[in-house]
Formats: sequence, structure tokens, C-alpha cells
Amino acid sequence: MLAADAGFVRTALVDVVLGDDAVVAMALHAVGERAAWADLVRIATHWRLVPQLREALARDDAAKARIDVPVLEFLRRQSIVHAAESAAIVRHAAEAQRLLSEAGVRTVAIKGVAAIATLYGGSSRRMVADVDLVIEEAQLTTTRTALERSGYRDMSPPFEHHMASIGFSRHLHNYARTFAGDGGELDVHWQFGPRPPRALAAGRIVERSILATVEGRTLRVAGPVEFALLGVHHALRSSFAAHSTAKDLADLRAWWEREGEGRGAELLAAAAGAGLGSSLLALARAIARRNAAHPIARGADALDALLPAAQRREAERLEAFVERNLRGESPDDATVELFAPVVFLRSLAGPLLNRGRLRGPAPATEVLAPPKPLFVRVRNRIERGVRIGRELLQPQRVATYRAVARAQSRFH
Repeated sequence: MLAADAGFVRTALVDVVLGDDAVVAMALHAVGERAAWADLVRIATHWRLVPQLREALARDDAAKARIDVPVLEFLRRQSIVHAAESAAIVRHAAEAQRLLSEAGVRTVAIKGVAAIATLYGGSSRRMVADVDLVIEEAQLTTTRTALERSGYRDMSPPFEHHMASIGFSRHLHNYARTFAGDGGELDVHWQFGPRPPRALAAGRIVERSILATVEGRTLRVAGPVEFALLGVHHALRSSFAAHSTAKDLADLRAWWEREGEGRGAELLAAAAGAGLGSSLLALARAIARRNAAHPIARGADALDALLPAAQRREAERLEAFVERNLRGESPDDATVELFAPVVFLRSLAGPLLNRGRLRGPAPATEVLAPPKPLFVRVRNRIERGVRIGRELLQPQRVATYRAVARAQSRFH
């Protein structure tokens, strides 16, 4: 696929996942006209949106008649494989919660497992890669002991270095540890970013959690409002990266269809109070842009009226940033970081100031590849510098970079 067509296929996939029937039909027709079915399925697989694509195709007989048979068969096989994987991960989550409950630890499933349990009703409708649990920080030692006794291995770096790396990072990282066992990976979270909003405090998530039954298993999952806020925070934390934000948008769309009437006003107020109002408004508008009759459009209007003018302007810029990312026009990470100078300087100064407090050498978190030749490193730095320079010379885009940096900085 030509680079010029990549943005078209990515946009088409988002339209298929989020759009109304007319938008979906137009997107699928355009994909067929360009004979880009294989590319559409490939991106859907990479972005973990295979169930949503299959559901859209099932509603469009014309598209099903035109799609290449081998591609359709590949999509069917992918659906079967990923449904089985998601089902196994749901079972893993239930088992992990059981063993930690026996150790006296209250856990809450979030993200993909929670979405399957509360929004989609089955593993075949939502792809998920691993289990994400929330605990209160005071129970971290008990959690680790219980998991290791059950055969899990703590895959994260030594604790003090790990926490320092998160605290001084230029990126919004959750405070979490990764454990690996026979059931797969288990990410245990206890804080969302260096300065999380009170609405996303781990204790609050635990207290407001609910029980949900899916595929014969009962899970404790994030409450409706907390689930949605975590999705918005995740999109912002990832700088609205296309591959993850598309899934966050699909979940937000499904959430509003199920919970919007009863919980929508509560979510809007919570997002505004947590500093996530502009991010939620940008995501809601991205959905409403493709489906003006969707109930989230009314929610976007209500949130627009709730936010102050500065937050509304920020939302407009965030939405523009999201749309460009979805088309594949993402900026270099450093371009956005330049507009958060305090965070950038802290990431440089923090490790130096704390080197004496952390004993021993910093652990290696990955196997290092052999160093590249000097001329290659110099060339790469020059090319990256040229790219950043070009990005900074586009005034309209600069405003969006500044908006993302400002929104993220609230939680550093």
C-alpha cells in the first residue's frame, strides 16, 4: 500500500467503527473502489478492532459481496483466534481476582476486561491483550507475595528505580507492576500518573467498583463513570496515539449507548472536575462527526456548555490533533514535549538529583542492541531535527501540540 493511501485506509476504518450506516457504507464502498480490503483488515488487526469491522460488514450486504474471498476468510479466522484469546484473558482475570481475594486484596478489573464484562457482553465482540487490575497502594506487598506464591514472576525493574523512572518521565505513566504467569500477563495498577485526578484515585475506583457477570464468570470491574474516565485518561496519556485511541473511541461510543442516558451527566461533571473535560469533549466530537444522530452528540453539546471558554478552545485543538493522528499524521514525540518545558527539565534533572538516593546501578529494562555506527546516529538526529523543525513551522499544528502538552501537564 502506498503511503498516500495509508491515511485513507486508516480514516476509512475509523469511519466504519464509529460512523452511522451511511458513513459506514460510504467508507466500505471507497475501500472497495481502491481494492484496499487487505489493508483495511491488516490495520483492524493491528488496532485490535476486528470485531467492530466484522459487525459493520455483517450489516452491509454490498460490501460483503465485493470483498475479496481470501481476505474475508482471513478476517473470519482472525475473529475466531482473537475471540478465544479474549475469552482466555477473561478467565485469567477471574482467577487472578479469586486468588488475590483469598489473600485479602480487593482488586478491580479495568480497560479491556471491564469493557467485555459491562459493554460488549462477550469475548467475541472486544479484543483484549492482557489483564489490568487496580489495587490500593497499601496492598501492593500483599499482592506481590500472593502472586509470587501462585507462580507469577514480577517482570518490572527493581522497585525504587522503577518508581523513580515513572516519576521523572516526560510521559504520563501509570504506577504499575507487570506479573507474568501461566495465564499470561497481569498489570497491577495503583496510581494513574504522577498527579492523578481525585476521581481516579485507586481507593475511589475500588470503592465504586461493581460486580459483572460474563460468560459464567463474575468479575469486580470499574464502575461506569470510572471506566469511562479511565478511557479518556488513557487516550490523553498516550498522546492520542491512533492504534489505541481508535479503540478508546469505540469503547466510549458503546459506553454512551449503554450508560449515556442514566450516567451521562455524571460523567460530564466528573470529567470537567478532573481536568479531563477538554479531552472527553474532543473524543465525543470525533464520534459525533461521524454519527451526528448518536446520543453522544447531545452529550458533547452539554459538555461544551459546561466548560469554560479556554477549555472549549483546548478541546477544539485536541480534536484536530486526534483527527490528524487517526490519519497517520502524528508528530514526533519531542515536538509535543517541547511545549511542556517544566516536565521536560524535571525529566533531565530528576535522575541526577536522586542518583545518590538510589543505591546501585540502574537496572537494564531491555536487551540493548549493538550501537549504531556514528554516521547513522548523526544522520538520524539530523533527520529528526528537520522533521521537528518542519512541524514547528506550521502555526495551526503548533496550537494543537501546545494543547496536548497543557492537558497532559495537569497530571504530572
